[in-house]
Amino acid sequence: MYAIGEVSRMTGISASTLRYYESISLLPEPQRAAGSQARRYTDSDLKIIAFIDGLKKTGMRLEDIALFAQDGCLLMRQEQPDTLTAQILSKRVDLLMKHINQLQEQIAHLQSVKSIAAERRAIYADMLEDRKAAMGRE
Repeated sequence: MYAIGEVSRMTGISASTLRYYESISLLPEPQRAAGSQARRYTDSDLKIIAFIDGLKKTGMRLEDIALFAQDGCLLMRQEQPDTLTAQILSKRVDLLMKHINQLQEQIAHLQSVKSIAAERRAIYADMLEDRKAAMGRE
């Protein structure tokens, strides 16, 4: 079990963001330490947090991530496969397909920008070499 500060250090996600995710039901309510209100997170919670963070870092909106959470756990557990209905699974497949398509578009755009940047770098490198060569002849 991990305290919220430990989870924050381990994941790079602030404690306030973790509490926010809990408040909007992205994260299940964590267990509490005996006799206190201190949150205690499990390894399973860390996997969910990593999944949320990964989706968020790739541009998925919190609203879309929340659609996963509203039906229960974000990650399908092997011991509970029958709790996921065809409707839930279909919704998750559709959301992830939409996200994958958006990622493919981003990748294509980034590859285009990378290609242009490489061309410009080559042009500037050639200009720099020409300038160095010209200065060496003088």
